[in-house]
Amino acid sequence: MKYLLHVLAERCTGCMDCVEACPIEDGIRVIPLPAGGWDVVVCRHCSSAPCVEVCDFGALGVSGDGAVILNPALCTSCKVCIAVCPFGAVFLRPSGTMAKCDLCSGSPKCVGACREGALIYERVKQKRILIKGKPSVAELLELKGLR
Repeated sequence: MKYLLHVLAERCTGCMDCVEACPIEDGIRVIPLPAGGWDVVVCRHCSSAPCVEVCDFGALGVSGDGAVILNPALCTSCKVCIAVCPFGAVFLRPSGTMAKCDLCSGSPKCVGACREGALIYERVKQKRILIKGKPSVAELLELKGLR
């Protein structure tokens, strides 16, 4: 059975406990919103992940539990995955390497650290599409001039 990471941004207080708990440098970000409040930017592990679809190097794949995993040894930092991620949750570090959440092997530390309940990791009984209504991968690449 698959699990899904939900972000309830309206509950986020900007405390950064999730960022501090994350073992991946730049695996999750908390950003202030112009109108007030906070947004949590983290990979949602889409059931049909655009980043996996466009990675020509096989650096992104899906694990048996549905987590979208980055293999740094195969990644060329071409940034196409950044361009197509509907959540903006694949990050380029200052060092030039890519970063993204890997769900901590099924026990996300960010969820455990969030006292406000802004992050929820739950079992889903049926496949959900998180990116419904978002442009297709081909449309995103064309829009950004990448294909």
